[in-house]
Amino acid sequence: MTTGNLYKNPSTKDCWVYCSSCSRCQDKGRYTKCGKCSGRYDPNGCIDVDPDDFCDCKNGVLRWKTKNGKILMTRFKANPFKGQVKYQKKSEDERDWDSYVADMRNKMGDPDWNPISIYED
Repeated sequence: MTTGNLYKNPSTKDCWVYCSSCSRCQDKGRYTKCGKCSGRYDPNGCIDVDPDDFCDCKNGVLRWKTKNGKILMTRFKANPFKGQVKYQKKSEDERDWDSYVADMRNKMGDPDWNPISIYED
């Protein structure tokens, strides 16, 4: 690890493509500018760049470089991208509550207004 702020946070770059499986950039190594990029979410800019540490999830392989320098590789038992996210429908009570909160926020002119307050004694 470096002392910090030597690299730019890769997730703020235009070429960053988030991998939902390993939380890294799925396009690291695709461009010539990737040579100076760690490919990981790094707000402090302190993760050293390593050419062996990249997202290989689309090929069914999880590659991960540990802090002590070991490279771990394992094959996915199932495709991490084949699943579908399912959402539960909102109940009538939830829709009514959301409508009330939206109306009150509109009337008060405060988009962050919250009718629920928690106080500790």
